[in-house]
Amino acid sequence: MSLQLNLESMSDQNLETKDQPRNQVLTDAENHIREACEMLQREATRLRQEQETIDSMSKKLEHVHFSSTVKLNVGGHHFTTSVQTLTKDPNSMLAAMFSGMFEMKSSEDGTFFIDRDGTHFRFILNYLRNGELILPEGATFLKELEAEAKFYQIQGILDELKPKIPRHFEESVILTSEEHRSMLKGWLTPMDGTWRLLFRASRDGFAAQTFHSKCDNKGPTVTIVKSGNYIFGGFNEQSWTSPGKFPDFKVLINKHCPLSLHRIQMLAIVNQSGCEPLNLENKL
Repeated sequence: MSLQLNLESMSDQNLETKDQPRNQVLTDAENHIREACEMLQREATRLRQEQETIDSMSKKLEHVHFSSTVKLNVGGHHFTTSVQTLTKDPNSMLAAMFSGMFEMKSSEDGTFFIDRDGTHFRFILNYLRNGELILPEGATFLKELEAEAKFYQIQGILDELKPKIPRHFEESVILTSEEHRSMLKGWLTPMDGTWRLLFRASRDGFAAQTFHSKCDNKGPTVTIVKSGNYIFGGFNEQSWTSPGKFPDFKVLINKHCPLSLHRIQMLAIVNQSGCEPLNLENKL
């Protein structure tokens, strides 16, 4: 009898030992399910709140309507334009005003009033229409226009109004490398103004008469020539003159006091042999 009870006790213990891993698996599964349910509940709450916000905004926008044509009164200056034009620059204040995100009320005459000086507003509108800032020749109101562009937050106009740093020899089709342009600028004596293209043989022809008609009496000049893979040229501080005429300068060869000098430079920028650029300066 005692032996039978001991065997039954040992059998029960073995069953409990085998059931322990199963119980742990069930517990872990219940925990995972509980965490997933909590996460789904949180996500459902967040989505419900977002939907409520969207519904609230939609109700507000039901009372806001912009027709395709918009009439503006900018400081007493009247303009007619479209929502498409006003919202062309999505980062501008005008786009924010007329996108429908904010409630806008028109005046009794149907115009939307903007309390700004409207003198130059047409340039703002034309830029939004065309994507290009077009101003009258010699315009003197750039500072005022810049202030308006800042107010309306139209970065494109502000970029157009920034002073442009002139690039030397930018009209040249031979000196296409900024490195070569900068090198040539460094070789030349600093002078006021910018270099302007006078003559291009591939465009104007190779006749000497044409060359002199375009280059005579123009002051200091730089000549750039390309032959195959070679680029070379020179600088002359005196004006070119037609054949049979001579430049009006004097050189007095005097060991004590040379009165004036005529300076020339020979330039070698690119050569087939791969040698370094060369600047030879001479004075006559």
